[in-house]
Amino acid sequence: MSRILAPLLVVALLSGGSQPQTRRVYVSAHDRGGAVVDDLTAADLEVKEGGKTREIVSFRPANDPLQIAILVDDNGTGLFRVPVARFIEALLGRAEFSIITVAGQPLRLTPFTANSDVLREAILQLTARPSTPDGGQLLAGISDAALDFERRRVARPVIIALTVGGEEHTQLPPAHVLEQLRKSAAALHVVSVAGSQLRPKAQPTRSEELLNENLGLNEVLGDGPKRSGGRREEVQAIAGVVTGLQQLAEVFKRQYVVEYVLPEGVKPSDRFSVSAKRRDVTLRAPTHIPSK
Repeated sequence: MSRILAPLLVVALLSGGSQPQTRRVYVSAHDRGGAVVDDLTAADLEVKEGGKTREIVSFRPANDPLQIAILVDDNGTGLFRVPVARFIEALLGRAEFSIITVAGQPLRLTPFTANSDVLREAILQLTARPSTPDGGQLLAGISDAALDFERRRVARPVIIALTVGGEEHTQLPPAHVLEQLRKSAAALHVVSVAGSQLRPKAQPTRSEELLNENLGLNEVLGDGPKRSGGRREEVQAIAGVVTGLQQLAEVFKRQYVVEYVLPEGVKPSDRFSVSAKRRDVTLRAPTHIPSK
């Protein structure tokens, strides 16, 4: 009988509770003036998941390669060509990039690559193109990029949405896109040109539906960065886009990676927070993470 029961007891013990899990999150630190802080230690942080403080087992500069999906919603103006080129130049050797236009349906100009020649050819396509006065498909682009990252389980994914604003026609529920973003673990960063008038407002034929669609886009562009550890920035001119992306490149170069442990038997939670014990230091990190 013992020969039969012993293996069953082993199986029962192994399946009776989850094993300790090491979880990994990327964060950036900033002082009161917004400058990047790069001299923190693990003792300067407190990490919580599911409302409980968790043990930090590793805290170090994040040198892992990035995968960055750049979504270009420029209404065919070519406005973002130079900022995108300079941003990629600043991170060559540290990241792979994919460039996607969302004038109409999302169109991937290049798969993820670090090849400068391939990226140059893709950037050259960001010239004047047919406009989309009836709106872009930025929400679909964010959704597609998040789903791609989730499927491939990318270690350090980033989505950057560059937009001139305006209406958007989509049936995607914002809650669905935000959930996809959480599952992907991608940080969403948004840079928009405020009041650009580069996409004239379309004459709505379904005013109520159009209003709901644009409220959905604004919800994702507003809540997405907050939940995922990214940021949203509105600039007044193209010079602000260049500056904003250069600053973002510096953030990526000086991020930290935090590893912490969930004790045995504790189920993962999607609620996460990390705070700095040091005065005048603010951390940018996701508040919702994959629960598996």
